[in-house]
Amino acid sequence: MMSLSDQKTNRTSSFNHSMMPSVKSKLMKNFGRTKEKILQGMGKTDRTSDENFDVYVQNFESQHAQVSKLNKELNKYLNCLRETQKSSKAFYDTLRETYEADWPASDLFAEQIELLEIKWSDYLAKLHKDVQLPLVSYLNEFPEHKKKIEKRYNRLLDYDNARHTLQNAEHKTSKKLGQNSHSTINNTSAGSSSSSSSTASNNHATTDQLTKLTKLKIELEDKQHVYEDLNQTLCLALPVLYENRLKFYSSMFQTFFHTETIFHSDCVEAKSKLDDICEKLSIETSQMRVGQTTEVNSVEIERDLPPIDSESTDNNNDYSTDENETDNQHNTNSITEFAPNLNSEPVGGGSGDGGGGVSVRPVEQSTSLIYSYLVDRISESSQDERRNQGGKFLYKVKATYPYDPKEIDELAFDKEDIIAVVDGTESEKEDLDEGWLIGIHELSNKRGLFPENFTKKI
Repeated sequence: MMSLSDQKTNRTSSFNHSMMPSVKSKLMKNFGRTKEKILQGMGKTDRTSDENFDVYVQNFESQHAQVSKLNKELNKYLNCLRETQKSSKAFYDTLRETYEADWPASDLFAEQIELLEIKWSDYLAKLHKDVQLPLVSYLNEFPEHKKKIEKRYNRLLDYDNARHTLQNAEHKTSKKLGQNSHSTINNTSAGSSSSSSSTASNNHATTDQLTKLTKLKIELEDKQHVYEDLNQTLCLALPVLYENRLKFYSSMFQTFFHTETIFHSDCVEAKSKLDDICEKLSIETSQMRVGQTTEVNSVEIERDLPPIDSESTDNNNDYSTDENETDNQHNTNSITEFAPNLNSEPVGGGSGDGGGGVSVRPVEQSTSLIYSYLVDRISESSQDERRNQGGKFLYKVKATYPYDPKEIDELAFDKEDIIAVVDGTESEKEDLDEGWLIGIHELSNKRGLFPENFTKKI
């Protein structure tokens, strides 16, 4: 019975014997290929060339490099988009928190921001599924073809090596046959006793050479068959792969730009609705500001007006004469237009006894109407004064876009604001660039420069 160590030794020995032929054959192949490369590089042997196949390989390598670059840049682009999505989400979440719940359309504002986040997720998922994955699959076809090209190159080296080996063997056999023939003729003419044995030896050597040549021819035919089969396969596959790039790229590019167009269109629509909401907020804020300003001005005017003595007015209503009807009518118009102090003495200086004195005609307007009239006149006068500040205004314009000033002398305004355009001073005209105007904001009463293309004439 064999011991455990003997069994192990036998297994190792049998394994080595089974591996020896394959290792030896592989070493011989590598040696032959290396030798053939060196000889071809030195110009000692010729190389089997195929110009058409060389063009196929050149196109293949160029196409492979371009697809690899496209895949690399697409990965960079998608990574940047993912980072942009994170930044966009953080920013728009902050906007949603900043927009207070009691502001106009706050629910719609939050809904549009949430819609933008959904569009971002769908956009990146579609790019990954319909653009990136097909490109990766297309790129994975190249390594397999590249291995076949390398294998074909090695088979071509084997074929060339076998061809050159056969040529060298044929040359040596032909040379040796010539020498044997010459030696046989010499031995026959000399009549040597050893001629028969020499002839037999030469015949044996010739038979060995012919057997070797036959074996080399068979090896050459086998290697030529393997090379030509692989070469034919690649000559069919490489042009198809190169021509299919048009179909693949057109489909990929169309999918990419279609996805981009849909995403950006959806974003424009959502952001346009957000812009409308913010514009509504701006209009309501402006109306509140105007209402507060008018209320404050009215309070200040009423506070500065002198008190009206209604008792004096009631006492004067009892005095009237037909003789002075025209004068009294003129006084009434004066009161209506200029609103003097109603505590003044009656016109004409007459006494209260009625002895020919002239009194003011009764005024029918109430105290509240006079106050209201004064407030309106003073307000209109104040507006005219603001509009004509720094010179009479030329015309008015309405803002079509909001503008944030970049310099201290520029005018800020919102969309739909009214601006009175003025001529400006000489120094202002010198500094005025083309496409800019000088104006006074109707609400804020501020004066400054503003771009003409942000407004339209009314």
